Amino acid sequence: MKNVRVLKALEDGPKTIEEISEITAISPMEVRRYLLRFVEQGKVESYQREGKIFWKIRETSEEEEEFRYV
Repeated sequence: MKNVRVLKALEDGPKTIEEISEITAISPMEVRRYLLRFVEQGKVESYQREGKIFWKIRETSEEEEEFRYV
């Protein structure tokens, strides 16, 4: 499943869409669509550094984890 490959590519640190695309052999446009879905689900987030946008797996706080099970 392609979406799992995108998440796996981010497990070892933040990457650009182009880097994720190279690692997963999925087109950059398709990678972008998966990342935007993951943002909606709260799984990933992005930030800008040196003029590039990097994506990373979102870290959840203890409060968020606790709230999820209430």
